[in-house]
Amino acid sequence: MRRSIPFAALAALTIAGSPAAAAAPGDDCVKILGYESSGEKQSMDPASLYSSDDAYHVFATYNRLVDLDEEFRPVPELAESWESSADGRTWTFHLRPGVTFHDGSEFDAADVVFTFKRLFDPALATGAKQALAFLEPDGIAMIDPMTVTFTAKAPAAELPTLLANRYTSIVAEGAKAEDLRLHENGTGPFVQQEFTPGGPIRLLQKNAGYWKSGLPKAACLRITVAPEAVAAVSALKSGDIDLVLNIDPSVVYALKDDPGLQLLQTPASNSMTVSMWTDTPPFDDNRVRQALKLVVDRQAMVEAVLLGYGEAAADSPVPVGSPASFVSEAPAADIARAKQLLAEAGHPEGLRLDMFTAESVPGMVRMAQVYAQMAAAAGIQITVNVTPADSYWDDVWLKKPLVTSSWSMRPPVEALSYPFRSTSDVNETHWKNPDYDLLLAKADAAVDADERTKAYQAAGELLAEDGGIIIPMFVHQVIALRKRCTGYKPRAQNFAFNFEQLACAK
Repeated sequence: MRRSIPFAALAALTIAGSPAAAAAPGDDCVKILGYESSGEKQSMDPASLYSSDDAYHVFATYNRLVDLDEEFRPVPELAESWESSADGRTWTFHLRPGVTFHDGSEFDAADVVFTFKRLFDPALATGAKQALAFLEPDGIAMIDPMTVTFTAKAPAAELPTLLANRYTSIVAEGAKAEDLRLHENGTGPFVQQEFTPGGPIRLLQKNAGYWKSGLPKAACLRITVAPEAVAAVSALKSGDIDLVLNIDPSVVYALKDDPGLQLLQTPASNSMTVSMWTDTPPFDDNRVRQALKLVVDRQAMVEAVLLGYGEAAADSPVPVGSPASFVSEAPAADIARAKQLLAEAGHPEGLRLDMFTAESVPGMVRMAQVYAQMAAAAGIQITVNVTPADSYWDDVWLKKPLVTSSWSMRPPVEALSYPFRSTSDVNETHWKNPDYDLLLAKADAAVDADERTKAYQAAGELLAEDGGIIIPMFVHQVIALRKRCTGYKPRAQNFAFNFEQLACAK
């Protein structure tokens, strides 16, 4: 279950001038405020990364083989270079020498092989097995201490990109899950000083032996969490928080004129969605699904829910500005056509539906409410059931036929596959389309980039026309940074937090 840190507890740590603040551990560190809590599931183990709350410390203490730039192109991290076999199945990675783990042991190929093979352990609670479905453990091999090969089940033209998912930070050979949950041993810029699962704070110290010369710039980080929008504003106004990682758009107005703050925003980042089970009436009729998509005024939703901090989408996880998108602009609402489709599907008087949501990400409840208002114009009466945020992903998501959801931005190769392929274990819409799976396989095997892009476009179009997901918009996450701080750049891959360059003047 996800558990929110009560604002009263947070305030004791963050409100300047209070006796508790004067004695707060890590008071001289750069102070970071997150927005999502993993509660008792919180872990230092990259394989168990449950929410953004885990990503705050995992990506500060570990590195991956490959990182992704703002265009989701793979760039070197612990691997310096790589190349593919002619058939696109086998990829060879050449590792970076001179890297050590926090315990002083040297990084080499054995650690890479161990890291990836452990992700297939059925006893390990991880989403990595789905993200790495193109691989088998036997296809991961050490050639020499600085060389590793990955041989996919079928041609995988974008294998380096697929390796850069949230679970694949490199751990030391032989590390045990029970130890990694409480104690990291990464190669990253910061080292764990204080961490307790579900605890109110975590402290990370600078890794003096980091392989990137001159980094990190901060001596230490203190990370706390406040999912509530008002708590985040109060923490900033107190003057004691330096960086807030996601500001609810509904409270941006309270901060935008503050002379001590700078507001940053990501490119198209996570999406907020409406997801329906396509094997369950009335959603098993595609005319109903299309009607539910046609009621959305997408730009109006961006303005009403995100106050403009986002962009309209086209029911595909690929932004419309991307070359891999099947359209160049989001579709317009068409209430008349929605009513016609409902009548053809046997619902001339409209529909009554129950939708389940929670404020598990900022603005999601508001999106559900705005969607219900838009649907009403077509005779679709939606009761919005707001459930507790701390239990939503455990007790509601994947368990109700009509829900809101949210997905971090991913490159097209992963975004189109991970939740929508027929074999996905997080297929929240129960949509299974063999033609779609074939398009993804075609994209996977396409060495030619143009051919791969065309396959992505065709897959996105089929998903939008037949699938059970409504993606009305992408969020531009708003980040608040104190003006005395520099070096933090928000990323589209919003779980891959990078605090290396972050520093705050005293």
